[in-house]
Amino acid sequence: MPDAAPDPAQVQTFAGVVRRIGVLFVSAASQSAAHAAFSKQELLAISVLGVRGPSRMGEIARHLGVGQSAVTPLVDRLEAAGAVRRTQSETDRRVWRVALTPAGEAVFADESAAYERVAAALLAPLAPAERETLVALLDRVADPAPPAR
Repeated sequence: MPDAAPDPAQVQTFAGVVRRIGVLFVSAASQSAAHAAFSKQELLAISVLGVRGPSRMGEIARHLGVGQSAVTPLVDRLEAAGAVRRTQSETDRRVWRVALTPAGEAVFADESAAYERVAAALLAPLAPAERETLVALLDRVADPAPPAR
């Protein structure tokens, strides 16, 4: 467990690095074939489903940072495009789950390949041990432990 809160200057520097890296990933993803067919929000929803698997509408809304009422038309568009399918829960008819279709999985794979090209370029100048350390540290901060109760 860390001994103290991060230094504000470290926080600011880290946030800047994350933003710059984010711009590189967004730029790469914008060159994928899927980028022309889907909006940014639709691609984000596909990414959420690709990473998390089939999800409830409310979970998708939470991960996108929007209200559930905004997710319904988004999922409608993705369903019309053949990227997702919606199924009703057998135990609770109020609950709908959304999953990628094979076409949606292909879009996710295309986006993932674009991200992997950027990741490879970012890791290339580092020594193997540095790569391992960087990936391990980023994995640790990207998947924090649940908050203490």
